[in-house]
Amino acid sequence: MSTIFVAVAAAALLIAATLAVWRAWREAEARAVAEEQARREAEARAVAEEQARREAEARAVAEEQARREAEARAVAEEQARREAEARAVAEEQARREAEAKARAQARAAKEVESRKQAEARAEAEARARRDAEARAARLGEKLSEERVNIAQRVDEQTLVRALTRAIPALAPERAKRLNNQIEALARNRAQEAQLLEDLKAAAEEAVRVEIKKKLDKARSDAEALNQRLRHVLENDPDLHGVRLSLAWGVRVSTSNKSKSEK
Repeated sequence: MSTIFVAVAAAALLIAATLAVWRAWREAEARAVAEEQARREAEARAVAEEQARREAEARAVAEEQARREAEARAVAEEQARREAEARAVAEEQARREAEAKARAQARAAKEVESRKQAEARAEAEARARRDAEARAARLGEKLSEERVNIAQRVDEQTLVRALTRAIPALAPERAKRLNNQIEALARNRAQEAQLLEDLKAAAEEAVRVEIKKKLDKARSDAEALNQRLRHVLENDPDLHGVRLSLAWGVRVSTSNKSKSEK
């Protein structure tokens, strides 16, 4: 009985020991599994963290690349903007220069046209002036000839009448001198006419001789005055109108005052 009890006790102890060992093994195995699980989780976390780090680095690299690309684009856009502004300035400058050139060409063309017109007018005026000068020269020559001819050709009565009309337009002293010469000529012609009458009426030769002397002197004085008046008509510039009047048979006004006495 005691043997069975011992055997059962031993068996119980063995079972208990076995159970204790099994429980210890199971606990050790569980710890190992837990430790392995923890290790794997730690490795997974490390891998995830490494992956996250790499992804973060990749994002940083990508962001740096994007930043650099953005800066490059900004620099390129700024450069393009500046080039566009430079082109716009150059185009505006070119446009202004073209407009200025066009205006300058228009002014030059207008100046050339104006110069041509001025030259044409000047040439026409010069031609007209030459023609007028030629006509004036011809007329002057003709008038000069007429002046010489008319002063010597006009009869005495016409000469005296023309000079008498011109007296009011002359300066006082010259008018008085010319009037005295005309009156002296008239007295000599009147004396000549009277002496001719006396000569016809005289019967005695001695009286006739004396009358002839007086007649010759009156005629001589009258002729001298006649030539003096013709000389005045021919050479006095203030009597130019009178010469024209006599030459062309029309009345021409004389100047109001002698040029020499202005």
